[in-house]
Amino acid sequence: MIDAKLNEQLCSILPHGRLRVKNALFKKNERLLTVYVNASVSVDAEQRAKMAALVKSYMPPIVGDVVVEASKIIALEEFVRPTVIKFFRERHRIACSTVEEKDVSVSSEGELVKVSLSLESSVYDFYVSKNVEAELKSYLEDEFVEDFVVSATDSGRGKTDASKLEYVPTERETQFSFRRELKVDEVTKYFDDDETDTATYIADTGGMLGPVYLAGVITNIREQMTKNEKPFFKIDFSDRTGVASGVIFPNKDKLPKMRKLEQGVGIIVRGEFEMRGEYRNLRINSINLCTFPQNFVPKERPKKPVPESYYLVKPQPLVIEKQENFLDVKEIPADFIGRTFVVFDFETTGTDFDDKITEIGAVKVVDGKPIEYFSALVNPKKHIPQEVVNLTGIDDSMVADAPTFDEVCPDFYKFCHGATLVAHNIEFDSRFLKNQSAPLDYVFDNPQMDTLALARECIYGVANYKLNTLCDKFGIVFRHHRAYSDALATAELFIEIIRIRKSLPF
Repeated sequence: MIDAKLNEQLCSILPHGRLRVKNALFKKNERLLTVYVNASVSVDAEQRAKMAALVKSYMPPIVGDVVVEASKIIALEEFVRPTVIKFFRERHRIACSTVEEKDVSVSSEGELVKVSLSLESSVYDFYVSKNVEAELKSYLEDEFVEDFVVSATDSGRGKTDASKLEYVPTERETQFSFRRELKVDEVTKYFDDDETDTATYIADTGGMLGPVYLAGVITNIREQMTKNEKPFFKIDFSDRTGVASGVIFPNKDKLPKMRKLEQGVGIIVRGEFEMRGEYRNLRINSINLCTFPQNFVPKERPKKPVPESYYLVKPQPLVIEKQENFLDVKEIPADFIGRTFVVFDFETTGTDFDDKITEIGAVKVVDGKPIEYFSALVNPKKHIPQEVVNLTGIDDSMVADAPTFDEVCPDFYKFCHGATLVAHNIEFDSRFLKNQSAPLDYVFDNPQMDTLALARECIYGVANYKLNTLCDKFGIVFRHHRAYSDALATAELFIEIIRIRKSLPF
């Protein structure tokens, strides 16, 4: 959208500083284009107005008004170093997990910023073979407004211990992550003297580790016992952007209060996301009561506009093959009327942070009825291990001519627009979705529901809560193979669960 000539003219409005366009958001209904820029100096209201007028002169008639939002970004060492670490965590989480801030040196010469890296041998080999230097330079120049020179040396520390490959974000990295916040009303001390009234959106905590404040309305609470016969509680609560599930181990003094909490109560919790093996858990340390805002509307995040039409992958009408299918003959729960859901499933090259999506399957459910589906193979640009081939049936030859995720993402983004996302163990799939879509500036901040969490809440008498086990219980048939089949089965399971539950979680 912003060509070189326009960018040069925008920069001329700041005679003593530099500027770089970061993003743009067009609201079609309001005919409003918001342009987000980074600048090396403060940009006053008059300068922003001049920039907006200049951008508007380049826009087609459909754009009625332009607003420029400017952020002052300076490439100081204290900002550049954590940004370098953030790059490695986002792009090369496993191969470069040993890189720390102490390995990064930053110096400036005028408007040129030099970044020097000291890398252990195995990381250095990866860095050189994958041309990470050019990738890092581009990343930094997108984050800041200065020009960068990046270099690296082999520190000769030898290969790293495999036990050190587990990714743990630093406190500073957590602070630099973009997360929206909401305020609750009338915080009342229940467990904690810390009467904080501000919490992070549940939808923005995907992949987060460490301390967090979350708020919402309790959708389910259940008391259980440890092997040592000590009581603990599992709590599900929703802030209308998603549902969080946490565990709290109360002492004897707090136990009576825990037993008084019930569905529908507003809470704000102080907790911590932590890894337990391969899974991420929310450990709740303390709970206070609050009034959750009745008219809460989530803030929008800067993101690309929804494409006006599909490009590569077009949704297809969904026709249930057997009329006796329960979706055709059973009454639809009233909560589904007026709601749109996209139930989705991914196949991937593995479960690690740097694995990629190989297939997308999704079903759109409107007013409780599946109306169309989205299905696409995706070229992950990496080898699919044989154990994954055995599990999914997808091998390298099947995806060799398939589009990449970069090419498919705009279509899937359009398919999901305005819908609540649903999946079985949604944290797994949403992690891949956010990791691969974030570099493209497609922000999937849709509200989310998890059929795994919902099933654990209201379905009993099953050996486990795997998708096939739950589908067997309800006689749900897997009609094909892979992602689309799983998505359709999950959609049917979702409707059955809500029949039992008698209401949606939000």
